[in-house]
Amino acid sequence: MQYPPSHNLSRYIKHYLVFRITNNDKKHYRHFANGHSGLVFTFNKKELVSLYSKNSLPASFVFGQVSEYQDFFVDGSTSVVIVLLQPLGLFALTGIRSSTFTNRIEEASLILGKEISGLHERLFFSSNAIEMIGLLNSFFVEKFDGLACDHNPYVSSFISLALQKKGNVLVKDVCSQLGLNERKVQRLFSEQIGITPKKLLNNIRLHFFIGLTKHRDQNSLTNIGLEAGYYDQAHLIREFKKTVGFNPSTYLKTNRLAVNLIQI
Repeated sequence: MQYPPSHNLSRYIKHYLVFRITNNDKKHYRHFANGHSGLVFTFNKKELVSLYSKNSLPASFVFGQVSEYQDFFVDGSTSVVIVLLQPLGLFALTGIRSSTFTNRIEEASLILGKEISGLHERLFFSSNAIEMIGLLNSFFVEKFDGLACDHNPYVSSFISLALQKKGNVLVKDVCSQLGLNERKVQRLFSEQIGITPKKLLNNIRLHFFIGLTKHRDQNSLTNIGLEAGYYDQAHLIREFKKTVGFNPSTYLKTNRLAVNLIQI
């Protein structure tokens, strides 16, 4: 289930996700780009393994922006809490160049300090999701209070206009409309977001398309694609497969734990 952060955290945290994966054996999952990084806590798991690195993942970990989909398998049942950060949230939280984390997963305590282990333990012993959200809000209010690194106004303005346009706009046109230097924006994106401005626009458009499919007849995916800004069916399928790994109709038949976290 999805929960909003406290109001004073909304500029850094998009939402929290709390759910349970019920497996009797190993199951295969895929995570693909949505323009956000985040923090994951897992509980009672036997094994969670990245099929990209072949490594078992720690009980709590930070993940950066994703430029290509990532596959995992989960052995047995587990409970999961995800803190989905705003595009600038990870840089604000750590002060570390965001491109360092792109397509990478790092143990949370190595990035955020030993206190993250205490938070993980308190979450484990929480009696319900509401108590978990309270603990997360308290922790991150203290973490984000008085940060040295904060939103760059150039990048924030770019993201705001990109969201307003649903990603259906060119990088040069956003920069021109806002009076920004395109080369400087590219550098700032590498430092503070971890993907290029073009990749962010593509992510926004793709997820706008996915959002439209929830309320439309899925037999008209080509028309929905045109509404989302894709030139034609071939363009839609090409861009969708590049990000997700298969075509839109196959994606819509999957079991989805979140929009960009699916069982395959």
